[in-house]
Formats: sequence, C-alpha cells, structure tokens
Amino acid sequence: MNPKALSRHNLFPARRLNAAPRHQPLLCTHCATEVAGTEKSSHAPDEPAFCCLGCRTVYSLLNSSGLERYYALRSQTGSFSGSKPVTVSSETYRYLDDTEFKKKYAREDATSMDFYLEGVHCAACLWLVEKLPTLVAEVEAATLDIGRSIAKIRIKPNCTFAPVARTLEGLGYKPHAIEHNEQAELLQKKENRSWLIRIGVAGACAGNVMLLAVPLYSGLDGQLAADFRWLSLFLFLPVLFYSAVPFYKSAWASLHSKTMSIDLPIVLAIILGSGASIAHLLSGTDHVYFDSLAALVFLLLSSRFVLRRIQQNAFHSSHLLQFLSPSVAKRVDASSGEIMEVPVNTLKIGNVIAVEPAEALPADGIVQDGSSAINCALLTGESVPNAVGAGDAVFSGTVNEASTLHIKVTALGAQTRLGQILLQIESGSLKKAQIVTLADKTTKWFLAAVFIAAAAVIFLAPSLSEGFTRALAMVIVTCPCALALATPLAMSASLGRAARAGILIKGADVLEKISQAENIVLDKTGTLTVGQFEVLDFSQVQPLENFKETLCAIESKSKHPIAKAIVAFLKPQLEAELPAVTGFKELLGTGVEGTAHGRKLTLQPLREFRGTAVGIYWDEALAGEVHLGDRLRPDTAQCIEALKRFGLNPYIVSGDNHGAVENAAAQIGIPLSQTMACTDPESKQRFIEAHERSIMVGDGANDALALSTAFVGVAVHGSMEVSLRAADVYLTRPGLRPVVELIRIGRETMHTIHRNFAFSLLYNLAGGMAAATGHVTPLFAALLMPLSAFTVFGSSLIGTRRRQT
Repeated sequence: MNPKALSRHNLFPARRLNAAPRHQPLLCTHCATEVAGTEKSSHAPDEPAFCCLGCRTVYSLLNSSGLERYYALRSQTGSFSGSKPVTVSSETYRYLDDTEFKKKYAREDATSMDFYLEGVHCAACLWLVEKLPTLVAEVEAATLDIGRSIAKIRIKPNCTFAPVARTLEGLGYKPHAIEHNEQAELLQKKENRSWLIRIGVAGACAGNVMLLAVPLYSGLDGQLAADFRWLSLFLFLPVLFYSAVPFYKSAWASLHSKTMSIDLPIVLAIILGSGASIAHLLSGTDHVYFDSLAALVFLLLSSRFVLRRIQQNAFHSSHLLQFLSPSVAKRVDASSGEIMEVPVNTLKIGNVIAVEPAEALPADGIVQDGSSAINCALLTGESVPNAVGAGDAVFSGTVNEASTLHIKVTALGAQTRLGQILLQIESGSLKKAQIVTLADKTTKWFLAAVFIAAAAVIFLAPSLSEGFTRALAMVIVTCPCALALATPLAMSASLGRAARAGILIKGADVLEKISQAENIVLDKTGTLTVGQFEVLDFSQVQPLENFKETLCAIESKSKHPIAKAIVAFLKPQLEAELPAVTGFKELLGTGVEGTAHGRKLTLQPLREFRGTAVGIYWDEALAGEVHLGDRLRPDTAQCIEALKRFGLNPYIVSGDNHGAVENAAAQIGIPLSQTMACTDPESKQRFIEAHERSIMVGDGANDALALSTAFVGVAVHGSMEVSLRAADVYLTRPGLRPVVELIRIGRETMHTIHRNFAFSLLYNLAGGMAAATGHVTPLFAALLMPLSAFTVFGSSLIGTRRRQT
C-alpha cells in the first residue's frame, strides 16, 4: 500500500471534501512548525508560540544563556525550512564515557571526540553549536564543519561526554560519535611531515643558491665567482639527494612498469642539468644551473603538497553513509534480562538486542520476541512498513515503527546488508571517466613529443652548450603536471561537492555522461510528488456523533503512514478533546481497531480500490470512507524549468493512471506528448532504449530496469539497495532539486576540464617554442612551470565550487 501502488489505481479526483477552511497558521517560535492542538488553544496573543514542550525548553535555555541571537541569525539566512520540532529521547549517552568506547572514539587523552549531528542546516546552527562552552560547563571548545555536519568537541580534564551529548540532542542536534582511525591519521601526518621537511630543505637551499646567483648574473668573475659556483653546488646537494627523492621513486616506478610518467622529464632535467653543471664547474666554464634546478624542485614539491592536501581533505560519499546505522545498541543480558546501552562495536553474533519504536536497527538479525512494523525505505524504497514477528529477518539501518522487538544478531558492521552496500560505493568510485583516460594518453604522447623536440633543439641550436641550455629549459617549462593532474583534481572536487549536497555518485565517469545527456525521464511518484499519503476525499456514509473525534483518537495510536495522514487531516478540524481509547490493536497488514465512547471502530482497506481507499467500520457497519493520494512537490515546476534551461527534454514515464500523469504534466509545463502512463517496468525500459542519452530519475524496484538501462540512472531518496545495484547516482534528499544540482555539477565540471585542457596545451606550446628559440632560461622555466600548475589547480577548485544563483 505505498503511494505509487495506491495512486496508480486511484478512481477519485484529487480534491478535498469536507475540509475545514484554511487560516493563517500559527508557527512555532523555535522550529517554525505549525502549532496545533492544546498548544494552539492555550496560546496567548503577542507571546512566543511553541509546537511542543521540547521547543519551549530550548527557547528558554537559549534566552537564559544569552544566546537569543540564534533566532536573528536564522532569520537572516532564511533557513527555517531545515528546522524541525525538538524531540528528546530517553537515551542517557553513558556509553560515551565507557573506557573501551573512548579508546576507539576519543582523542587527545580522551578529552576530544567527533560527532555527526543530525539537523544541522544553516549558519545559525554553526553559531549555536560553537557556543556549547557557554551552555555546558564541561565543554572547553566546540567547532562544527557545517558541510559535513561534524562537530569536534573537546571537554575539560576529568569531565564526561554524556551531558554534552544530551545538551546537543536537547538543542535538536542528535549526536553520533564517529570512530577515529588514529593509526591511519598518524601515518598520514608522518608522511605529510616528511614532505614538509623536504620542502623546507629545498626552499632554504634554493633561496641561498639564488642569492649566490645574483652577483654571478650581474657579471662577477674571477676566483670569487668560482667560489660562489662551488658553494652553490654544496648547497644544491641536499636538494639533489634528499628533497628530490619522491620524483626519483616515481620515475623509477614508471620505468619499471614500462609506462610514461610526468616525473620522467623532471628527473631527466634534474640529472642532466646537475651532471652538466658539475661538468662545467670542473672544466671551469660559467654555465651552471644549480639555482634553476633547486627552484624547480622546491616549487614542484610545494605544488604537489598542496594537491596532496586537497585530495586528503576531499569528501567521499561513503562518509555520508556511515551515519545511516546507529552506533549504540541496547543489549539484553542473557541471564538477568537487564537491558544495557553498549557501543555497537562491542556486540557479538548471537547477542540479543532490544529495539524500541522509532529506533533504527544497529545490526542484521532474526526477531526473537515481539511483533512490529519495520520501515525498510532505506533499503527497498517501500514507504509502507513491513509487518514482522518472531522468526522474521530484519536489517541494519531500517527503523522499527510500532512496538519493542528483541532481535538475535546475525551480522555486524561490514557484513550486514547495509555494510555490503557501502562496499559498492567504494568500488564504484574507482571508475575513470573517458576524459581522464584521454588526459592520461595525451600526457604520454606529449612527453614523447617533448623528448623528441628537446633532442632536436640540441642539434639545431647555434652551439652544443646553447642547445643544451634551451633543451633543459624546454623540458622544465613543458612538464605536463597541470595537464595530467588538473582533470582528476576537478573530478575529485566535484564528487566531494556532490557528496556534501547529498548526491552520491558511483564514479567520475558519471559526471562526464551527465554533461552529454539530451533527455531526462522522470517517474512521478516520489520524484515529482511528495511520495507520502495525503487525504484527498473524506466522506461519512451515515451521520454519527463524535465520529471524527473517535476516528482521530484511534488513528493517533498508530504509527502507520495512512494513520498519520488521517490524523493530520482531521486534527485541524477538531475543537474538543480526543476521547480515551481502549482495546487498541494493530491488525498487521490489514488495519487497526479500537473502542471509544463505548463503540468499536475498525479501519480496513477497501479491496475494490486496491488500497487507495480505507473503509471506516462503526460496530462492523460501514460508516465512512477515506481516499488517499499523493501531491506535487512545491518546487517541481521551477526545477523542470531549470532542467529545460540546461537543454534537456523532460519526459514523465509513470505507472500511475492517465489522469494523474496528465494532471501532473499540466501543472509543471510538460507537453502531454512527452508523457506515458500505466507503464510496467518493461515498458519503461523500452522507452529508455528508444531515447538515447537519457537520464532516468526514479525510485523503487519498479524503476530498476529503466535505471540500469539508462545513459545515466539516478535513484531518488528511498531505495538505496536498488539504487546502488541499478543506478549510477543515489540522492539522499527527495525531489528534483538535487537532480538540478547534479546536472549543474556535471556541466560545470566538464566546462572546467575543457578550460584547463585549453590553457595547459596553449601554455606548453607557447613555453616550449619560447624555450626552443632561447627566450626562456632554465631558471625562468623553473619559475613558470609550477606557476602554471597552480593556475590550473585554482581553476579546477574554483570552477567546481561555482554556484548558479
């Protein structure tokens, strides 16, 4: 009974009957959610309004702590849309201070820990989180990476993390401790330190060698000039035998594997230039290149280190997914039955865990005791919870929605169904785009051409000495570092930008395909529409007293999406208090029942409408009907216009009925000739095959065939498992807005790469010709080459961060 299946057979027009007139809503002062029920009726004019006790508490806390500027900042950024009512669980977070837990997650003598915070969405959140030392006495410092929603919290000595976590949750940011791979970070720091030492040695030596070169270039001669040249050699030796070692290793590895490397011309220039300089020095001639070579090594090391740090700080899609499964579990003691909060990494196969309503499962397992409904939207895309009972298999990352379950653990961590999905993203990210492969091939051919040209310059120059100088300058200035490194850098930066926007792309090749697409094919349900139940028609077959109150009271007891939709529809219409309910029961797979005002009320789907309608039975006699459907997202029409501006032809291909599809198309400006209704999975696949270079955007198992067939398959929020098997892109946010951002990132990335290609080729051709004709000295070439690399690196980073307003 998901919205897609239901609306496909919907026989009723999309309108509301018997709905109460809409008035200006009363919004919560803290989260901007509409205030309803007793909170609304008890609200006094000109006083702050709150939708719940949690928001009222946070508002009071912020004002009493002098942090009321949070609301002003949020108003300035216009970021109310990401807020939600504050819900505080009963979690104590005592496990954060467990000795074994802190060994794995804490740093700096167990006083610092990183947390992923749910609900971070704007600059006001950044300001508030970094004000934690004002709110919590235990906190010494707090910083927030708003792009990754990761807070670094440092507490004072002999203090604990539990009260800090409880405060964060109370502010509306549920915290999840992040495992800190200390060994890997230490190795990375050690290697970076080694690079910095090499750069420091090269910089110091190059600076002094260039100082000694100034009087030589100014005409110094005699014994003093000879002494300066010998001193330059001794200062150059640490650069030659220590700082340049990474280039030697890379060049040797490329020769060993019989491939061309961008470090080959660098090493060739260093060896030949050094050898020639020493030979000239021994023979008493003036031509030495120690200053040029030392500057070359220093500037190359510096540019490589900058690129290295950029790549180390790149944000990968797997960082988002690691937060989909909880880090804490409630283990049931086998002997006493006592329930204890423990870190998930301490669980073992065979342990029994308790999972309460609204909690995500921390592991795969088999239900031992209890019956409930499990929301598997994360894995399957199905919005309607699945009924489970003893003996049923359940999976990590899914959400328990009805009642407490006791589950025997069968798989943990990377061995869970969710863990296996994460591995697919890691393996998929290794794919190379065709343009990256082209850049690699171009670089290899370019290197071969440079070596041939350098050899020709030596023999065509006026003298052998002049020819060698020109050839050395050419080899240095035309080193294709920018050509080889800028393309993967642009791809890496774009993948990181996409991941921060909640767009998980399986490989860099997808970005290139997106820029080549001509059509975009859209499924309706969950893509163009909200993908949630909404009451379209409510009717009473017979007039009954307290009918709506009784219905609302009984449905309020259920966690089912249909029940939530009915309650959301009825509550604004009711003034009286809801009656007490007795005998409430979830009829798994069929409906609910309960007793109020002494009358039994049962809700069951009307089979003739295949679940699009629910029958309301008052003492087993049909008393009313509720018809439910789906509605368009508010920004759908705007997003369609943006896609058209990108030059894409939009199509709607849906399994819904003709009326629903045509109505949606008319509202968002898609011609009826570009729609297709009542399609099955095979029909969608045939449509995609008939429209080449098409991006397919869909959700759920029904779209798997089309997603896998499409030029680019994009799966919207919901079905992660199907997405990563069938599609190229998975969106963690629903709707078309992330799709527009995806297209923009793909187009901007390719534009940046093409610009970099043009700049690199023009620079190398101009620089090579200038060197061949003697207009560029080796020293000037050493300065130009890293400068060109930095220019292209900057172009890549700026180009992939540009936003369209």
